Amino acid sequence: MKKTIFLFLTLIFAITSCQKPNNNTIKVGVFDKNGDSPYCITDAIEALKIDKDIEALRVSAADIVSGAANDIDVFLFPGGSGRNETASLGELGQEKIINLVKKQGKGVVGICAGAYILSETPDYPSLSLSGAEAIDIEHDHRGHGIVKFRLTKEGEKLFPELKENKICYSQYYEGPVLIPAKNSKYKYNKLATMLSNVHTVEGAPSNMTNNKPFIIITNVEKGKTASVVGHPEATPGMRWIIPRLVRIVADKKIIPYKKNVVRPDIYNKEMLLTSDLKIKQQKAYDNLIKSKEEKLKAMKDLVDMCAWSMKKYIPPMIRDKDFEVRLLAAKLTVYLERTDAIKDLEAAVKNETNKQNKNLLNEQLQLLKNILAE
Repeated sequence: MKKTIFLFLTLIFAITSCQKPNNNTIKVGVFDKNGDSPYCITDAIEALKIDKDIEALRVSAADIVSGAANDIDVFLFPGGSGRNETASLGELGQEKIINLVKKQGKGVVGICAGAYILSETPDYPSLSLSGAEAIDIEHDHRGHGIVKFRLTKEGEKLFPELKENKICYSQYYEGPVLIPAKNSKYKYNKLATMLSNVHTVEGAPSNMTNNKPFIIITNVEKGKTASVVGHPEATPGMRWIIPRLVRIVADKKIIPYKKNVVRPDIYNKEMLLTSDLKIKQQKAYDNLIKSKEEKLKAMKDLVDMCAWSMKKYIPPMIRDKDFEVRLLAAKLTVYLERTDAIKDLEAAVKNETNKQNKNLLNEQLQLLKNILAE
């Protein structure tokens, strides 16, 4: 008996010893500034899960300074507050990131506030890793909504899925206006150009955002950075852009993503948050606690208006007392690609007593899970 067990264990050891580690794994550290703009952090992490080879981890300033994050391949600075994120890093943390990029060839992706962080902007706590500087910071609160952008020839090579789209659309929330930094040693390559003129907030000047970079890539000594001024990670059908940028800065092979996440035709028009639209959105949010009919209409309206906070308010409606509301909330959660709500939908399926209703909810759950990489 002992001999049989020994032979069995020897066989298992031999099999596992022959198994090679996945050298294709890309470890991405998403900077978590202690809950600063938590939805931006969640959006980034969930978008990265589209890619089968990406391992998304939350990293803190302490991890970076202590060396615990030295094995990270790509750092991602999400939306939120650029000043708060660099303040959290501190001078030593900033210095560590700069050295990891320049000397060790690490990659960095900056989204919105993260693009500010990577810039080389005078009188702004930035890392000087993109060859760009942000201008008109005094009017940073210029507006948000669905904006238009167009790929450059270089961008079409890296995002061939969008090549046939003359105009593309993405969520945008007061991202930086970038221009080439004065006297920078680094020169960026523009992958996409912003076409929308965002100045819906009173006092914000016109003709600042349009014709400025929307996505840029920069070689920085041994490393590489990517900056995107909008929020594709929060845009249904376009979230895959973020893991694609990770592959680009990590110098990894570009791979195709599933058709259920590559859906560039969901949006076909610009939709900026004007004062009138803001009133309509607020009314819809208020109606989420009213009658069944008002709840159903409010959820549909919020999606039609591309409301920034619909990702926050629609998934919880899965817990509504009325099944019709729960089912619509589940369908819209799938439409919005809110994979962070998988556990919510699992709970809804588990608690459903009606067999037919349970099956309907379970169908949505499987669709939501299928968004994730296999």
